[in-house]
Amino acid sequence: MNIPRYLQLYLEGRLEEAFESVVLDNPLPATTGRVCQHPCENRCRRTTMDAAVNMREVHRFLADAIYQSDRFDALADRIAARRLAPTGMRVAVAGAGPAGLTAAFYLALLGHEVTVYESQAEAGGMLRFALPQYRLPASVVGREIELIRRAGVKFVFNTRVGFDITLDDLEELHDGVFVAIGTWKETWVYLPGAELKGVLPALLFLEAVAKGEQTALGKKVAVIGGGNAAIDSARSALRLGSQVTVLYRRERKDMPAIREETDAAQAEGAGFVFLVTPHRIVDDRNGQVKAIELVKTRLGEFDASGRRRPIPTDEILRFECDTVILAVGETVDLDFARASGLKIKEAGTIAVDRYTMETSRDKFFAGGDVISGPSNVSNAMGYGKKAARLIDARLMGLSRMDRLWPEFEHGQAVPAQPAPCGRHLVKELPAAQRVTNFGEAVVGLSAAEALEEAKRCLRCDVWSER
Repeated sequence: MNIPRYLQLYLEGRLEEAFESVVLDNPLPATTGRVCQHPCENRCRRTTMDAAVNMREVHRFLADAIYQSDRFDALADRIAARRLAPTGMRVAVAGAGPAGLTAAFYLALLGHEVTVYESQAEAGGMLRFALPQYRLPASVVGREIELIRRAGVKFVFNTRVGFDITLDDLEELHDGVFVAIGTWKETWVYLPGAELKGVLPALLFLEAVAKGEQTALGKKVAVIGGGNAAIDSARSALRLGSQVTVLYRRERKDMPAIREETDAAQAEGAGFVFLVTPHRIVDDRNGQVKAIELVKTRLGEFDASGRRRPIPTDEILRFECDTVILAVGETVDLDFARASGLKIKEAGTIAVDRYTMETSRDKFFAGGDVISGPSNVSNAMGYGKKAARLIDARLMGLSRMDRLWPEFEHGQAVPAQPAPCGRHLVKELPAAQRVTNFGEAVVGLSAAEALEEAKRCLRCDVWSER
């Protein structure tokens, strides 16, 4: 994203152009404004003074300001008007998650006829069916999908690619196919007792919660894992009235979950036990979970992840519980991978050419978690954006993505003096209030706060002699 551009446009009072700048760079700004892990802040020049510009919250504000107003229709039409002349080319996208939605948006604006095939009854993928409502309301995702639909994207739901519609059918009907089915299969856990009643895979649990379905959740829940799915599961279980403890094999600083989400879970009442790994799940002789036994770990040498490897000790701990949620990772649906005829890497992901994103099958491209393994929203969207550029270049014989952006005219002056205001932090509802329901937990910036954040930008995109 061209971050200084949208900050400057908003600073100049040009809200609609700032939104246009954001959404042409990132077709899911209200989503990423809520759940992105904000790696951009690591490169912000303002950190040399005090703290990074809260650019994620600013682009959330810009998106919400348009999506929640009567200006949405006009802006959606304005984005759709950027669409290039029809090419006569047809492109299929398998999967309506962040990678698929992003690729579809840009391919449609590039003038192609785009159809997204999705196994669920709605678009969004894990944004819709794995991220809890308190983090990302379904209404927010729905508004962004509506904008993508208005850009010219068509959707076919309740259709599983490779099964309900074959890859041969897609090849015959389309000039190009982008595979972005994500990683919806839970990693298998070789754990005695994993078959007991009361053991729930995290994704299935989160999906059931998202759909408003009944969950077989007990009063005392143990969550195994340290990633975002584990924390989302813990916070969701708290909202359903359970007592929750997260069990993790390393130390807290090693948890891959977003730090503020972990802090929020603790504030809401989740307990944490570190340096333990599951040994076996114990039943009550009726096939129901009664407890989980844990092996105490110690940290050894650093491994390929950059963290110290947990080493089991001889010490066994017992934790009483009646539900165990396994949040130990996701993987590619190997049933699809085998049925597709596409070349699969040893890690279980689809093999692609790193420069062209082409698979082993002609016309077929792939991206997102299906080639990288489980990642995050911004990485998945990055794959989708790159795939759109490469697919278009392959179909048309030249690169055309730059034609989608208008020439934004705005100030190019470096601030004479840095704005003295400090960073505006994320505002959460009080823990005791938010844990009682699934309403959105984080309140966005006000217009004035977003403006003050824009003023804090030091314009790293502009060269200055000073």
